[in-house]
Amino acid sequence: MNNYYVPLLHWDTPLYLQLEAIKWLAEHVRGVQLCELFNRTGKMEWPNVVRIVQRIGYPENEAALPKLVELFQDMNWPGAIEALRYLQTLDKSIVLPYIEAGAEEARRTNDDSWLWFLYSACTDLHICRDHFVDGTLFDLMQHHYDHD
Repeated sequence: MNNYYVPLLHWDTPLYLQLEAIKWLAEHVRGVQLCELFNRTGKMEWPNVVRIVQRIGYPENEAALPKLVELFQDMNWPGAIEALRYLQTLDKSIVLPYIEAGAEEARRTNDDSWLWFLYSACTDLHICRDHFVDGTLFDLMQHHYDHD
């Protein structure tokens, strides 16, 4: 991965440089490196990293889908709404395993806030209990949502 472009993703960078970085990274970054973009950046870059994921498109961006779901730990985080909007363009069968994995991780780590936001995302994605392999995960998310 080219270290020149990653810092240019920061939202305070002039827009033309952000766009150049998005274009270059979308053309050259794939697989694990795409996930590394999330790990190497912070909240001020995440909206642009989501734009890169969108630009690459499915299925070439599949490695980054778990990272998009991680943004749902707090829907107020930069990039979370953009991630949700992108996931809305994909078929539920593509998105659902990543939502379920996020819910399982939230349950394992007792992250009630993430469970709440995941339920909210499921509502926006038109994903219901019947879509889940393990409906108890959906029930747990709904419980946290309803009791907040």
